[in-house]
Amino acid sequence: MSALYVVRIPVVIPRLLRFAFEQDIRQEEEGLGYSLHVWLAALFGRAAPKPFRFFERTSELLAYSPLSHTELLERAQAFAPALAWSALEAEGAASKPMPACWRVGQRLRAEALVCPVSRVDNDEKDVYLRALDREGAQAAPRAAVYSQWFIAQWKGAVHFEHVQLLGMTSRSRMLRRARNGANRLRVVERPQALFGADVEIADPERFAALLARGIGRHRAFGFGMILLSPRP
Repeated sequence: MSALYVVRIPVVIPRLLRFAFEQDIRQEEEGLGYSLHVWLAALFGRAAPKPFRFFERTSELLAYSPLSHTELLERAQAFAPALAWSALEAEGAASKPMPACWRVGQRLRAEALVCPVSRVDNDEKDVYLRALDREGAQAAPRAAVYSQWFIAQWKGAVHFEHVQLLGMTSRSRMLRRARNGANRLRVVERPQALFGADVEIADPERFAALLARGIGRHRAFGFGMILLSPRP
């Protein structure tokens, strides 16, 4: 398994918004996901870290990356546009290596902000709405559908001892590029859900791969990062 770092990237929000405006990102969005996506790409190119999660209260994002913060900053300092660089509080960046291996039976607390959608024939849709399409009035409640979806995303990497839906919204405004070839932004509405779970590792290799990849779709826009903390 390749090295994996968790990276802290402080953001100067007024300068990020100025950068976004200069990139013609002028529609309102919730969570700054698209603006951060474009900014990270401008800073780090193909090495832009994902998945990531943005914390508005502290104006910083955490991300998983095969590169340390030192390596990322070297790339950004050499090649990033000046306006993108100005929105990065470089002296506050930090990173730490994640464990090289995990063990079967290791007990952890996991948290993830996810976008519970599925894609069928180029049609992306809320998994709860798909459940309604299939089952009608017999469909499980939205919270239960989201929880079932969340558990399925782990593909047997862990055993779940407890899963808690900490918050959800069925319609969060996001920006995306149009898929019809036109280079323009459009506003889409997608669900989001915040989960906490007590887990026990069942397959260390699969767990490590999932940690690096993230959960669900829109991982390059602030969703899917698994945050870990110890359990007794």
